[in-house]
Amino acid sequence: MSDPRSTRPAVRVVVAVLLIAPFVVYLAVPSYAKVEPRLAGFPFFYWWQLLWVILTAVFIGIAYLLTRRARPPRPAEEEDE
Repeated sequence: MSDPRSTRPAVRVVVAVLLIAPFVVYLAVPSYAKVEPRLAGFPFFYWWQLLWVILTAVFIGIAYLLTRRARPPRPAEEEDE
């Protein structure tokens, strides 16, 4: 019998959104192609991209955890003795 968590469409939708969102943000260059506001002397364009590199890693990590949790557990491998 399959694990019901592995077929939940809500988890798949959340994972898809987490993986697609960074691409949408990266491709919307006109929305962040500006100098102001500055953060620690860096123009908005640069610190916004750096922020999204970090957020992308977080999003991918969350998506990974959600997909790992949704999979049925593997049977333990038998040790050869």
